[in-house]
Amino acid sequence: MAGDDERVVPGAYWPRPWTAEDGGPRRLCRPDGQPGLGIEPDEQLEVTASKDAFASDMVIRREPGELYALRHTIPPGDPLAGDVDGWVERLDPETLEVTASTSRWPSGRYWPGGIAAHANGDLFAVFGTGAYRLTPDLDEVATRRLPVDRPYNSFVVLDSGELVTKDCDAPRGRAPSTVSVLDPDTLESVAPELELPEPSIARLSSDGESVVAVGTETVFRLRFDRDAGRITIDETWRPRYGPAPGRGFGWDPVIADDHVFWMDQGRNGVDWTMVGSGEDPDPVRLWWCRRDDPDSVRSVEISGLPYGTESNPPAWDPVEGVVVAYDAGNAVVRGWKLVGDELEPLWRRDGLAHAGHLVVFPDTREIVVQDYRDLALRRKPFARKALWPALRRLGRSAPMRRAALPIGSDSVVVLDLDTGEEKARARVPSPGQAFLFPAPGFERDLYYLSMTTIARVEVARA
Repeated sequence: MAGDDERVVPGAYWPRPWTAEDGGPRRLCRPDGQPGLGIEPDEQLEVTASKDAFASDMVIRREPGELYALRHTIPPGDPLAGDVDGWVERLDPETLEVTASTSRWPSGRYWPGGIAAHANGDLFAVFGTGAYRLTPDLDEVATRRLPVDRPYNSFVVLDSGELVTKDCDAPRGRAPSTVSVLDPDTLESVAPELELPEPSIARLSSDGESVVAVGTETVFRLRFDRDAGRITIDETWRPRYGPAPGRGFGWDPVIADDHVFWMDQGRNGVDWTMVGSGEDPDPVRLWWCRRDDPDSVRSVEISGLPYGTESNPPAWDPVEGVVVAYDAGNAVVRGWKLVGDELEPLWRRDGLAHAGHLVVFPDTREIVVQDYRDLALRRKPFARKALWPALRRLGRSAPMRRAALPIGSDSVVVLDLDTGEEKARARVPSPGQAFLFPAPGFERDLYYLSMTTIARVEVARA
C-alpha cells in the first residue's frame, strides 16, 4: 500500500532511523531503513541495562551509538503545577551511563517537550518555554525563549529546515494554542505567530510540507509560505470530530498516505498508571479522515468500555494497512486492517495495560507495546485519592522507587502485528507505567522509557 517515497522520513532530519520522536514527523512509529527484531520461538527478551532516571521524557538516536535523552526536574507538589528545569543527556548505548549533558534550563511549567537530530547535523530541543540548538556533543549553539508563557510540546521539522512548534494549555485544554515557525540557525521566528481557533493538546505532525494540528473539536492543516513569510490554516480541510457530551479532546495525529488517524478521550487523571484514570464517561474512539476529503471523517470505538482514555498516537503499518490503537484507561489494545476507507477488525487484547508510544516493525510483522501490572486494590478511587499525595512525595526517593517494584512494574511486550499474539516480554524495573517515548535500539534491542526508568531490552536465546 505504501509508495517508495514513504520509506524516506519527510522533513529535514538527520538521515538515520529514529532521529525524532515516533520515528519522524508523520508519527508512523517505525524505524525506516532498519530491520525488525525478528524474534524466533527459541528466543526471548532480556533487560540488559536499567537506569533510574527520574524524570525522563524521550530517547532518540542520531548516528550509530549516539543515544540522547530529554530529562527534567520535578516540582514540589503537583508535577504539572510548578516550575521545572529541563536538560538533554547523551547516554552510552549499552550501559546507559551519562557521557555528556547540557546545563539545566529554567523552563516554566512542565509538559513533555521533544528533541530531534536535524539535517544540519545539530540537535534541537523544545522544552517548556524554550528552544535550544545543540551540537552532538551537547554544546549550546543558540537558545530562544518562546513567545507564549506556557509549555511547548515539541516540534516538527519541515522539508525546508524550519522548526514548527506550538504551546499547549495542558492538561485542561482551555486556551487556544499559538504556532511558531523557527529559523534552524537562529531559532528566531520567520513568520508572525499564528493563533489557532482552538486549544491543541496534541503534538504536531507533518508530511514535510504541511503540518497537522488536532484541536479540541477540529483537525487543522497548516501551510508555511516561505516566500511570503507566513503560516496559515488551510480552509479547504478542517475535519470536525467534536464536541459531544461525555467525550474529550484528541491527541497526536498519524499521517498515512491517504488518511490521518487520531484518538480522542485525552483528558484523564493519570498518576502512576492510566488504568482507571479516564475522566469523560464515553468509550475512547479511533478517528480517521481522508487527506483529500474533510467530510470523510469516520470513527470506531476501541474497547467499547466507559471512561476510556489515552494520550498518544495510534500506529500505522503501510505494508498491510494495519492500524493499532488502544484504550489505556481500560487496558485494551486492538488492531484493524484498512480496506479502502473502512476498518476491518483483526484482533483484540483485553487486560494489556499499554499507555505509551508504539514501535512498529513492518518487515518482521511485530509491534512493541508495554503492559503495566499492579495491585488492583490501590486503583480503587478511595485508595488512589489517599495514596497519590504520599506516593508523589515518596517517589522522589530512589530507594522508595525500588521498594515499590513488588506492588507495581511495567513490561515490554512484542506482539505479532497481524494477529496480536504475544511473541516475547520482559519485566522492566519501573514502578510507574510508561506514558512517553521509547526507541528501537541499534541492533536487535529496544530502549524503554518511563518517568522513572530508562532500560535497554535485548533479544536473547531462551
